[in-house]
Amino acid sequence: MIWWYDKYKNWAYENDNDLAILDDIFASKKFETWNLNKSEVVKNIIEFKPKNYTELCSVIYLTYALKFSKSIETIGDKNNYYIKHIPILNKLYPNAKYIHIIRDVRDVACSYLNIEKLETDSLYKPILSSDVDEIATEWERNNLTTLNFFTTINEQNYITIKYEDLILNNKTIIKQLCDFLDIEVENAMFNYFDENKKFGVEPKETLDWKKKTLEPLDYNNIAKYKRELSAEQIEKINNKTKQLRKKFNYD
Repeated sequence: MIWWYDKYKNWAYENDNDLAILDDIFASKKFETWNLNKSEVVKNIIEFKPKNYTELCSVIYLTYALKFSKSIETIGDKNNYYIKHIPILNKLYPNAKYIHIIRDVRDVACSYLNIEKLETDSLYKPILSSDVDEIATEWERNNLTTLNFFTTINEQNYITIKYEDLILNNKTIIKQLCDFLDIEVENAMFNYFDENKKFGVEPKETLDWKKKTLEPLDYNNIAKYKRELSAEQIEKINNKTKQLRKKFNYD
C-alpha cells in the first residue's frame, strides 16, 4: 500500500467520487495475485467509511482476510520491499509492531543463488544479485537500516529473532511472538503448510520459489552454505559482514 502513499496520503472517503483511488490500487504490481473482487472492496469501504489512507489500507487487508473466512484481530504483512520504506510504514501505522527476522548471511546467499538459477515463467521472479559481495553488502545494509530504525521507536514495538531459532525452537519462538503481538497461540500456526495448501494462500505467480510454504520446517535449510558455497565465496562474505555476524553470534 505504500506505493500510493505520496499521491493519496491526504485521501478521505466522503462519497463515491473518492473510490477512483481503487483504479490505481488495483493496477499496482502483483495486486492481481490477491484475487480480490473490486465490488467487495467497494462494499466494505462504503460500510466502514475509512477516514484516511491508513484506514483504507486496513479495509483492503480486511477484504483479503475475509476471503479465507478469518476473524480479524491483527493485520500483518511480510514484504522485504518495505525495508526501503520503513519511514512511510511508520507514518501509516505509528503504533505498528515490527518483527525483524535475521538469517545467516551465507545461507541468504545460497537462497539468492538458487533463485537466480530457477527456471520459471513467472513475471515476478525476484531480480537478485548472483555476486556474493553484493549479496553480503545488501544483507548488512538491510539489517542495519532496520536496526537503526528501531532506535527511533518504542522498544516494546519491535522484536528481533533469528531464522535459525525459529526453525530449531519453533514452539518457543512462536509463543514469544504471540506474546509480543498480544494474540493467542493457535495450532494452525504450527501446521501453516496445511493451511497454505487448503486456502491457496501463496499465489501461483510466486509459488515456484516459495514451495517451502507448503512444506513442514526444513532443518536442512540451516548452515546449507557449508554444502553449497565454495570456500572462496564463504571467505568473501565473512570478510564483508564480520561485525554484524558477530553481533548475532554467526561464527
